[in-house]
Amino acid sequence: MSYIAQRLYHGFIVLFAAASISFVLMFIIGDPVLMRIGDDATQETIDRVRQQMGLDRPLIVQYGQFMWGVVQGDFGLSYRHQEPVLGLLISRLGNSIILAVPALLLAICVSIPVGVISAMHRNRPIDFIARTFALVGQAAPNFWVGIMLILLFAIHLRWLPASGMGGETLGEKLKYMIMPVFTLSLLTMAYLTRMMRGAVLELMGQDFVRTARAKGLSPRRVMYRHVVRNAMLPYVTISGLQLGSLISGSMVVESVFSWPGFGRFLLDSIRLMDIPVVAGALTLVAVMYVVLAFIVDVIYTLLDPRLRRS
Repeated sequence: MSYIAQRLYHGFIVLFAAASISFVLMFIIGDPVLMRIGDDATQETIDRVRQQMGLDRPLIVQYGQFMWGVVQGDFGLSYRHQEPVLGLLISRLGNSIILAVPALLLAICVSIPVGVISAMHRNRPIDFIARTFALVGQAAPNFWVGIMLILLFAIHLRWLPASGMGGETLGEKLKYMIMPVFTLSLLTMAYLTRMMRGAVLELMGQDFVRTARAKGLSPRRVMYRHVVRNAMLPYVTISGLQLGSLISGSMVVESVFSWPGFGRFLLDSIRLMDIPVVAGALTLVAVMYVVLAFIVDVIYTLLDPRLRRS
């Protein structure tokens, strides 16, 4: 219980710091009033809007009101859309989750067997192919991979739609998802493959593995019961946090495929200086990471009895 309480305490500190940075961000970039109504407004209009936004009050009072609004999920109105920020972010977040969850599942389904097989056949041709795939996957920029997929499957072969989010039937919707899901998954897939391979290789040289082999256990049983099972402990931690990275880091992929998700909306808001949206997105990303990290920590304690005993 003390371990979980400690993680909650650390998560609260992260959220507090993220919200504070969001507040500072609203004043560093420029005057929120001028960003909202434009530079050509009269001084009377500027003063009236400043009073309506509560920016004429002392800074410490504004900070307290902002933090109280964050607790209630109120980040103010978007300068561009004139709608509550949280509602705008949540609506786009759902579209990003539609891509992020399949992308993570694809990365997990590929990285575990490829990483294990690569480690079992170290320095052999299959290991060389797996390592080359992981290296290319981590080195290739997302925007380049997305453009190449569009050129091949959308323009030349005409198998898949080039961009957007549409379709009435499930099959049509999946066609719009295939290329962005693969593009978004590639970096995570390569990273998790290298991680699984490294974890398996490290465990294969441990004393308990040599002892299991000395007892006469079959190589397959040693590999899957002792090596892979223990290699999954760090793998679960990293792969769980990758979901937050896929959602928050999807700006490039969503822009290439014109997918109306969280990342693309955040990128547009940064370009248009829509500071309330940027501040709300920063806080929401911090909340996602804290929640995911807490879930991963709980799962880790369930998988590792040593941590429970400690």
